[in-house]
Amino acid sequence: MRKKIAILMKDEKYLKSLEKFLNSKIEDCECFITQDVRELLTEDLESYNTLIVSSVLPEGIWLKALPVIRKAQSFILLAVSEGPELNADIATKYGAAAFFKLPLNSEQFLAKVKEVVENGAEKAKIPTAVSVDMLEEISYFSENMDSYDYYTFFGLPQNASLADIKKKYIAMARKYHPDKFRNIPADIREKAYDITKRANEAYSVLMNPSRKVIYDKMLKENPDAKRFDFRIKVAYNETPEDTIQNNQARRFAILAVKAMESGDYRSALTQLKMAASMEKNNSYIDRLIEEVTQKLSK
Repeated sequence: MRKKIAILMKDEKYLKSLEKFLNSKIEDCECFITQDVRELLTEDLESYNTLIVSSVLPEGIWLKALPVIRKAQSFILLAVSEGPELNADIATKYGAAAFFKLPLNSEQFLAKVKEVVENGAEKAKIPTAVSVDMLEEISYFSENMDSYDYYTFFGLPQNASLADIKKKYIAMARKYHPDKFRNIPADIREKAYDITKRANEAYSVLMNPSRKVIYDKMLKENPDAKRFDFRIKVAYNETPEDTIQNNQARRFAILAVKAMESGDYRSALTQLKMAASMEKNNSYIDRLIEEVTQKLSK
Protein backbone atom coordinates (compact mmCIF):
# COMPACT_ATOMS: atom_id res chain seq x y z
CA MET A 1 0.00 0.00 0.00
CA ARG A 2 1.31 3.45 -0.90
CA LYS A 3 2.39 5.56 2.09
CA LYS A 4 1.42 9.23 1.99
CA ILE A 5 3.35 11.77 4.05
CA ALA A 6 2.87 15.54 4.12
CA ILE A 7 5.63 17.84 5.37
CA LEU A 8 5.18 21.45 6.52
CA MET A 9 8.44 23.31 7.14
CA LYS A 10 9.64 26.89 6.60
CA ASP A 11 13.28 25.98 5.86
CA GLU A 12 13.20 25.12 2.13
CA LYS A 13 16.62 23.43 2.14
CA TYR A 14 15.77 21.15 5.07
CA LEU A 15 12.28 20.55 3.67
CA LYS A 16 13.60 19.16 0.41
CA SER A 17 16.32 17.23 2.21
CA LEU A 18 13.74 15.56 4.45
CA GLU A 19 11.56 14.72 1.45
CA LYS A 20 14.51 13.09 -0.31
CA PHE A 21 15.48 11.16 2.83
CA LEU A 22 11.98 9.72 3.38
CA ASN A 23 11.50 8.81 -0.27
CA SER A 24 14.77 6.90 -0.23
CA LYS A 25 14.13 5.10 3.07
CA ILE A 26 10.41 4.31 2.95
CA GLU A 27 9.24 1.99 0.21
CA ASP A 28 6.44 3.21 -2.04
CA CYS A 29 6.31 6.62 -0.33
CA GLU A 30 4.58 9.74 -1.67
CA CYS A 31 5.51 13.06 -0.08
CA PHE A 32 3.70 16.37 -0.31
CA ILE A 33 5.88 19.28 0.86
CA THR A 34 4.97 22.89 1.58
CA GLN A 35 6.22 25.95 3.45
CA ASP A 36 2.74 27.43 3.89
CA VAL A 37 0.03 25.92 6.13
CA ARG A 38 -2.60 27.34 3.78
CA GLU A 39 -1.44 24.99 1.02
CA LEU A 40 -2.48 22.07 3.19
CA LEU A 41 -6.07 23.16 2.60
CA THR A 42 -5.70 22.10 -1.04
CA GLU A 43 -4.88 18.53 -0.03
CA ASP A 44 -7.09 15.68 1.17
CA LEU A 45 -5.21 15.42 4.45
CA GLU A 46 -7.38 12.58 5.74
CA SER A 47 -5.72 10.35 3.12
CA TYR A 48 -2.24 11.11 4.50
CA ASN A 49 -0.78 8.63 6.96
CA THR A 50 1.04 11.38 8.79
CA LEU A 51 1.90 15.07 8.64
CA ILE A 52 5.39 16.10 9.71
CA VAL A 53 5.24 19.72 10.79
CA SER A 54 7.87 22.16 11.97
CA SER A 55 7.55 25.92 12.32
CA VAL A 56 8.58 28.90 14.42
CA LEU A 57 4.94 29.82 15.01
CA PRO A 58 4.03 30.59 18.64
CA GLU A 59 1.80 28.20 20.54
CA GLY A 60 -1.30 30.41 20.11
CA ILE A 61 -1.03 30.01 16.33
CA TRP A 62 -0.70 26.25 16.73
CA LEU A 63 -4.12 26.18 18.32
CA LYS A 64 -5.61 27.93 15.30
CA ALA A 65 -3.81 25.60 12.89
CA LEU A 66 -4.86 22.41 14.71
CA PRO A 67 -8.13 21.81 12.84
CA VAL A 68 -6.08 21.68 9.61
CA ILE A 69 -3.10 19.75 10.98
CA ARG A 70 -5.23 17.14 12.72
CA LYS A 71 -7.12 16.23 9.57
CA ALA A 72 -4.17 13.96 8.79
CA GLN A 73 -4.33 10.49 10.32
CA SER A 74 -1.51 11.54 12.67
CA PHE A 75 1.11 14.23 12.94
CA ILE A 76 4.71 14.50 14.13
CA LEU A 77 6.12 17.73 15.55
CA LEU A 78 9.65 18.88 14.81
CA ALA A 79 11.21 21.68 16.87
CA VAL A 80 13.85 23.93 15.31
CA SER A 81 16.37 25.94 17.30
CA GLU A 82 14.63 29.20 16.36
CA GLY A 83 11.30 27.93 17.65
CA PRO A 84 11.55 27.24 21.40
CA GLU A 85 7.75 27.39 21.58
CA LEU A 86 7.59 23.76 20.44
CA ASN A 87 8.41 21.20 23.11
CA ALA A 88 7.43 17.72 24.27
CA ASP A 89 4.68 19.07 26.55
CA ILE A 90 3.01 20.91 23.69
CA ALA A 91 3.32 17.81 21.49
CA THR A 92 1.62 15.68 24.14
CA LYS A 93 -1.06 18.28 24.81
CA TYR A 94 -2.02 18.55 21.15
CA GLY A 95 -1.97 14.80 20.51
CA ALA A 96 1.14 14.52 18.33
CA ALA A 97 2.21 10.97 17.54
CA ALA A 98 5.85 11.92 18.19
CA PHE A 99 8.14 14.86 18.95
CA PHE A 100 11.70 15.49 17.77
CA LYS A 101 14.07 18.43 18.18
CA LEU A 102 16.48 19.34 15.39
CA PRO A 103 19.15 18.25 14.79
CA LEU A 104 17.70 14.76 15.16
CA ASN A 105 18.92 11.20 15.14
CA SER A 106 18.00 10.05 11.63
CA GLU A 107 17.65 6.38 12.58
CA GLN A 108 15.33 7.08 15.53
CA PHE A 109 13.32 9.52 13.45
CA LEU A 110 12.95 7.10 10.55
CA ALA A 111 11.89 4.27 12.86
CA LYS A 112 9.20 6.44 14.43
CA VAL A 113 7.92 7.68 11.06
CA LYS A 114 7.66 4.09 9.80
CA GLU A 115 5.83 3.06 12.98
CA VAL A 116 3.36 5.93 12.72
CA VAL A 117 2.77 5.41 9.01
CA GLU A 118 2.23 1.67 9.28
CA ASN A 119 0.30 1.45 12.51
CA GLY A 120 -1.37 4.84 12.77
CA ALA A 121 -1.50 6.99 15.89
CA GLU A 122 -4.18 6.20 18.46
CA LYS A 123 -5.36 9.69 19.04
CA ALA A 124 -8.64 11.61 19.12
CA LYS A 125 -9.51 14.21 16.52
CA ILE A 126 -11.20 17.52 17.28
CA PRO A 127 -14.90 17.11 16.43
CA THR A 128 -16.02 19.33 13.56
CA ALA A 129 -18.73 20.66 15.89
CA VAL A 130 -16.07 22.29 18.08
CA SER A 131 -14.85 25.34 16.18
CA VAL A 132 -11.57 27.12 16.69
CA ASP A 133 -13.54 30.18 17.84
CA MET A 134 -15.18 28.04 20.55
CA LEU A 135 -11.80 26.75 21.74
CA GLU A 136 -10.49 30.30 21.98
CA GLU A 137 -13.66 31.44 23.76
CA ILE A 138 -13.26 28.72 26.40
CA SER A 139 -9.65 29.73 27.02
CA TYR A 140 -10.46 33.43 27.24
CA PHE A 141 -13.49 32.95 29.51
CA SER A 142 -11.64 30.61 31.86
CA GLU A 143 -8.64 32.92 32.15
CA ASN A 144 -10.77 36.00 32.90
CA MET A 145 -13.71 34.70 34.94
CA ASP A 146 -12.02 35.43 38.29
CA SER A 147 -12.52 39.12 37.51
CA TYR A 148 -16.28 38.63 37.06
CA ASP A 149 -18.93 38.76 39.76
CA TYR A 150 -21.72 36.21 39.37
CA TYR A 151 -23.97 38.62 37.47
CA THR A 152 -21.21 39.57 35.05
CA PHE A 153 -20.34 35.88 34.67
CA PHE A 154 -23.91 35.21 33.48
CA GLY A 155 -24.05 38.44 31.49
CA LEU A 156 -27.01 39.68 33.53
CA PRO A 157 -27.85 42.88 35.48
CA GLN A 158 -28.11 42.72 39.27
CA ASN A 159 -31.89 43.13 39.07
CA ALA A 160 -32.26 40.02 36.87
CA SER A 161 -35.21 37.80 37.71
CA LEU A 162 -34.85 34.25 38.97
CA ALA A 163 -36.26 33.06 35.67
CA ASP A 164 -33.56 34.97 33.75
CA ILE A 165 -30.83 33.61 36.02
CA LYS A 166 -32.03 30.07 35.58
CA LYS A 167 -32.36 30.45 31.82
CA LYS A 168 -28.82 31.78 31.53
CA TYR A 169 -27.43 29.08 33.82
CA ILE A 170 -29.00 26.28 31.77
CA ALA A 171 -27.70 27.81 28.53
CA MET A 172 -24.16 28.07 29.90
CA ALA A 173 -24.22 24.60 31.45
CA ARG A 174 -25.16 23.15 28.07
CA LYS A 175 -22.67 25.26 26.13
CA TYR A 176 -19.63 24.52 28.28
CA HIS A 177 -20.42 21.03 29.57
CA PRO A 178 -17.12 19.07 29.59
CA ASP A 179 -18.74 16.04 27.94
CA LYS A 180 -18.95 18.08 24.72
CA PHE A 181 -15.17 18.46 24.69
CA ARG A 182 -13.89 14.97 25.40
CA ASN A 183 -11.71 14.84 22.29
CA ILE A 184 -9.92 18.18 22.55
CA PRO A 185 -6.63 18.92 24.34
CA ALA A 186 -6.82 18.20 28.07
CA ASP A 187 -6.06 21.77 29.12
CA ILE A 188 -9.02 23.15 27.17
CA ARG A 189 -11.29 20.42 28.53
CA GLU A 190 -10.24 21.33 32.09
CA LYS A 191 -11.04 24.98 31.40
CA ALA A 192 -14.54 24.02 30.22
CA TYR A 193 -14.94 22.05 33.45
CA ASP A 194 -13.84 25.08 35.50
CA ILE A 195 -16.42 27.25 33.73
CA THR A 196 -19.26 24.82 34.50
CA LYS A 197 -18.12 24.60 38.14
CA ARG A 198 -18.23 28.39 38.42
CA ALA A 199 -21.67 28.42 36.77
CA ASN A 200 -22.94 25.96 39.39
CA GLU A 201 -21.43 28.08 42.15
CA ALA A 202 -23.00 31.29 40.85
CA TYR A 203 -26.37 29.59 40.38
CA SER A 204 -26.37 28.19 43.93
CA VAL A 205 -25.85 31.70 45.31
CA LEU A 206 -28.15 33.75 43.08
CA MET A 207 -31.03 31.29 43.33
CA ASN A 208 -30.81 31.11 47.12
CA PRO A 209 -32.68 34.15 48.53
CA SER A 210 -30.64 34.32 51.73
CA ARG A 211 -27.29 33.94 50.00
CA LYS A 212 -28.31 36.41 47.31
CA VAL A 213 -29.11 39.12 49.89
CA ILE A 214 -25.71 38.63 51.52
CA TYR A 215 -23.92 38.52 48.15
CA ASP A 216 -25.60 41.68 46.85
CA LYS A 217 -24.67 43.50 50.05
CA MET A 218 -21.10 42.22 49.72
CA LEU A 219 -20.81 43.53 46.15
CA LYS A 220 -22.10 46.93 47.23
CA GLU A 221 -19.63 47.21 50.09
CA ASN A 222 -16.68 45.56 48.36
CA PRO A 223 -16.98 45.27 44.55
CA ASP A 224 -13.57 43.57 44.37
CA ALA A 225 -14.87 40.53 46.26
CA LYS A 226 -16.35 38.66 43.31
CA ARG A 227 -17.20 35.29 44.90
CA PHE A 228 -19.44 34.24 47.76
CA ASP A 229 -17.86 33.07 51.01
CA PHE A 230 -19.49 29.68 51.61
CA ARG A 231 -18.16 29.64 55.16
CA ILE A 232 -21.02 32.01 55.99
CA LYS A 233 -23.93 30.10 57.50
CA VAL A 234 -27.17 31.07 55.79
CA ALA A 235 -30.63 30.59 57.26
CA TYR A 236 -32.80 28.09 55.36
CA ASN A 237 -35.81 30.16 54.41
CA GLU A 238 -36.47 29.31 50.77
CA THR A 239 -39.99 28.57 49.60
CA PRO A 240 -41.41 26.89 46.49
CA GLU A 241 -42.90 30.22 45.44
CA ASP A 242 -39.55 32.01 45.11
CA THR A 243 -37.31 29.17 43.90
CA ILE A 244 -39.36 27.12 41.40
CA GLN A 245 -40.27 28.49 37.99
CA ASN A 246 -42.42 25.69 36.56
CA ASN A 247 -46.00 26.13 37.79
CA GLN A 248 -46.81 22.42 37.99
CA ALA A 249 -43.51 21.65 39.71
CA ARG A 250 -44.21 24.45 42.19
CA ARG A 251 -47.61 22.94 43.03
CA PHE A 252 -46.07 19.54 43.71
CA ALA A 253 -43.38 21.14 45.89
CA ILE A 254 -45.99 23.03 47.93
CA LEU A 255 -47.83 19.75 48.53
CA ALA A 256 -44.52 18.16 49.51
CA VAL A 257 -43.75 20.89 52.05
CA LYS A 258 -47.18 20.47 53.61
CA ALA A 259 -46.66 16.69 53.79
CA MET A 260 -43.28 17.24 55.45
CA GLU A 261 -44.85 19.53 58.02
CA SER A 262 -47.35 16.80 58.88
CA GLY A 263 -44.65 14.13 59.02
CA ASP A 264 -45.82 12.27 55.91
CA TYR A 265 -42.36 11.93 54.35
CA ARG A 266 -43.24 9.15 51.90
CA SER A 267 -45.92 11.29 50.31
CA ALA A 268 -43.53 14.26 50.37
CA LEU A 269 -40.87 12.26 48.52
CA THR A 270 -43.37 11.24 45.84
CA GLN A 271 -44.43 14.87 45.32
CA LEU A 272 -40.82 16.07 45.22
CA LYS A 273 -39.83 13.49 42.62
CA MET A 274 -42.70 14.71 40.47
CA ALA A 275 -41.51 18.28 40.94
CA ALA A 276 -37.91 17.31 40.09
CA SER A 277 -39.03 15.62 36.86
CA MET A 278 -40.67 18.87 35.73
CA GLU A 279 -37.92 21.23 36.82
CA LYS A 280 -34.54 19.53 36.64
CA ASN A 281 -31.39 20.73 38.43
CA ASN A 282 -33.33 22.88 40.90
CA SER A 283 -31.10 23.08 43.98
CA TYR A 284 -34.07 23.79 46.30
CA ILE A 285 -35.97 20.66 45.21
CA ASP A 286 -32.79 18.59 45.38
CA ARG A 287 -32.13 19.70 48.97
CA LEU A 288 -35.69 18.85 50.01
CA ILE A 289 -35.36 15.40 48.45
CA GLU A 290 -32.13 14.85 50.37
CA GLU A 291 -33.77 16.01 53.61
CA VAL A 292 -36.81 13.75 53.15
CA THR A 293 -34.63 10.78 52.17
CA GLN A 294 -32.62 11.20 55.36
CA LYS A 295 -35.82 11.29 57.42
CA LEU A 296 -37.06 8.07 55.81
CA SER A 297 -33.75 6.28 56.37
CA LYS A 298 -33.90 6.80 60.15
